Amino acid sequence: MSIGSTIKALRRAKNMTQEELAEYLGISPKAISQWECDRTAPDISQLAPLASIFEVSADHLLGIDVSSKAKQIEQLYDEAYCLAESGMHGDAVILLEKGLQLHPSAYSLMDLYANEIFLYNDTLPIDSRGDNQKRALAYLDKILNECTDQSIRNNCLSMACLWYPHIGRAEEAERLAKTLDGAMWTCGELLGKIYTGQQQFETLRDEMLRQFTSAIGELLQDVMTCCDDLGSPIYSEDEILQLHQMCINMLTLYFPDGDYYHHSRYAETAYRQMADIYAKRGDAQRTLECLHSAASLAIHFDTTPPDAVHTSPTVKGLVCGNVWWHDGHNSCYHLLDDLKNKSHSRFAFICSTDTYASIVEKLQAVAK
Repeated sequence: MSIGSTIKALRRAKNMTQEELAEYLGISPKAISQWECDRTAPDISQLAPLASIFEVSADHLLGIDVSSKAKQIEQLYDEAYCLAESGMHGDAVILLEKGLQLHPSAYSLMDLYANEIFLYNDTLPIDSRGDNQKRALAYLDKILNECTDQSIRNNCLSMACLWYPHIGRAEEAERLAKTLDGAMWTCGELLGKIYTGQQQFETLRDEMLRQFTSAIGELLQDVMTCCDDLGSPIYSEDEILQLHQMCINMLTLYFPDGDYYHHSRYAETAYRQMADIYAKRGDAQRTLECLHSAASLAIHFDTTPPDAVHTSPTVKGLVCGNVWWHDGHNSCYHLLDDLKNKSHSRFAFICSTDTYASIVEKLQAVAK
């Protein structure tokens, strides 16, 4: 059905004359007649008033099948997500750009696009990064101003708080962050009080793990890099070593069965950073010990099958699932790449040792 036929049908359903509709819109009755005969079409500025008068969506006026449109958006999202999950971020961004040309109000596509640019813009072609960022920030602002889907809004709120301070919008980021202040419980905690039985157990187990890994992962990393008001580090190197060891000890307590699986990356990071400090001090033995532990954990991470099941009480029954490699390379690859980059500088004094050669060999066997 054409837009003219749709307007005619909707007008008649409202028992409204062409003259009455024209008066509502502030145009001539002849213009209405022209629309309904399909000789002309309403200006785009008339769509919102028409939709309001007839109490329908603009999509309905334009004859767009809303369910078909939703399926198209969902399919585009899934395809882009799969590309991103495979490390093909450039292809994901291109697909999302095309999708948003077809569906300019699809908030889910905007959200995924902004997320890709926020995390991986530095891996995309240099000449496109400026436009990518402008577009992503515009989508972020649009979602926060218009979108009512709370899950999309929450994700974008987090991105905005992390991104805005770096582009001169720190006060706005602070205001947004403070909108979250005062919540006594997280979503997981609340659901854990609502659910019963197995669902309650799994919800609380997953939430407990999320909070634990947040504390020893991002929060601990952030606090160790803090400086005072004069720009001096809060923590000394010895204190940083203690904090890293604390992280490792806490993981051991949380996973007494040694089933770190994909959470081994936190201990791996701790050992890698400890190795850097010991290498800086020229302590060959401790540097090699830390690198050996980091390599073992990277291999543990990369060789964990998606269907592996945790047995430690704190994570009982949790299935690992698949890993999203941000650039298509695994942990062993990145650790090996790090060792190669530093082998001519910080790690030069241990490169000729058998232990170092053994670490490199083991990583090479799993890296991809």
